[in-house]
Amino acid sequence: MTSNSSGLKKNIMAMRPNCLEWNPMEPMNFVVGSEDHNCYSFDMRKMEKPIYIHKGHVGAVLSVAFASTGREFVSGSYDRTIRIFGTRDGVSRECYYGKRMQRVHTVNYSSDR
Repeated sequence: MTSNSSGLKKNIMAMRPNCLEWNPMEPMNFVVGSEDHNCYSFDMRKMEKPIYIHKGHVGAVLSVAFASTGREFVSGSYDRTIRIFGTRDGVSRECYYGKRMQRVHTVNYSSDR
């Protein structure tokens, strides 16, 4: 991470990030889905390292989306799964997949039941 006096911050990750989503209830926090099969939660004020690493996918994470409450998010992956993570959990709460499911390029979190 590098920083200058202008207040801008830059973080260089080891593998390519594919997506980024801001937390709707904690505006300083965001999640990045990465090519290395993980999701990383960052606090904008402390960019030196992620505050949480969310593991479970076995393929690149292509999309993430937060719930309206900001307490959990969903991720879609190249491994043909959709996982739901708590914002403060390292492993997924639920995993969805199916025989005919293809690679998940886009996800969205809806509160409908």
